[in-house]
Amino acid sequence: MAIRLQDIADDLKLSKMTISKVLRGQTDVSEETKARVLKRVQELNYRPNISARGLRTGQTFTIGLALPSLQDSTSAQIVAGVNEGVRPHGYSVVITSADGDAEREEREVELHLSRQVDALLLCLRGDASDLPQVLETTTVPVVLIGYPPARFNGISVAIRETEVGQIAVQHLLEHRCRRIAYLRGPRTPIGDMRFTGFLEEMRSAELAVKQEWILEPQPGETGYRSGYDAMQRLMAAKTIPDGVMTYNDLQAIGVRDAALEAGLEVPRQLRILGCGNTLPLCETGLTLSSIDLAYRELGKRAAKIALRGIGEKGNGTAQRSVSLSPRIVPRSSTGEWVPTERKKTK
Repeated sequence: MAIRLQDIADDLKLSKMTISKVLRGQTDVSEETKARVLKRVQELNYRPNISARGLRTGQTFTIGLALPSLQDSTSAQIVAGVNEGVRPHGYSVVITSADGDAEREEREVELHLSRQVDALLLCLRGDASDLPQVLETTTVPVVLIGYPPARFNGISVAIRETEVGQIAVQHLLEHRCRRIAYLRGPRTPIGDMRFTGFLEEMRSAELAVKQEWILEPQPGETGYRSGYDAMQRLMAAKTIPDGVMTYNDLQAIGVRDAALEAGLEVPRQLRILGCGNTLPLCETGLTLSSIDLAYRELGKRAAKIALRGIGEKGNGTAQRSVSLSPRIVPRSSTGEWVPTERKKTK
């Protein structure tokens, strides 16, 4: 016979409500009581009856998470943050990916809603200009992870993208760079905001923004090769920059490799700053300074907002959107250069 919640309550001489609070991760229970309950739950191998719980509450205790891709470390960090946010409250996460396809993105959202998820977390493609239409009529709490489209008036959790460009220039200036190049990403709202921040900070520092130092990747190319090719073009310029900011870390690795192959000393002659802090990329070879975009924290914050929306019976619009600041993670590609001591010849 399966162990019931009431059995544990009777055994420990506690109320059923107290046992339930411990299992849901609520904090208004003493640490001593929590330890007793969890120990007994483990001893009895108790498993909550999710179906029965759902019948009582009208909930499925699932959160939908729709991502543009599952092939990058960004998504992995978002998933980790969402799980961290919902797990203590007894929710599971159903994850889907649109693989960058607009029509599939719409279908994946419809699939989540047809599964009767209690809330939906949505991370759109970088070039998305609007939300899937099906969301216009849903009563399920929806939280957007990332910068929202222009006509979006719901709740979002996003990075202050303009600050990305600003702090990149500030960091390179602090490391004595004065000829700063920028390798752009795709022409999306996010890419445009980062570039705007870059330009604002360069002008504030009264530094020249040379057109030959502002590089556009080929359409659809924002990876390693685009960084490698861009650095080769920079080395062919009349004046070579002493600092490079890139749209992502893969580009920065490409810049680094091209520079080293050409005999440039990094960071003495060229300082390189990536974006995304996508470990372990940043910690291979000559370690890469990068801008952390707090993807895990974005996922965690979005999950908590969604849970509050569930508690408010879908009245999530009463809550406010959240914006987080990026931060520099300094490593050797922008750090102080220390020359290698040569061995003395006998």
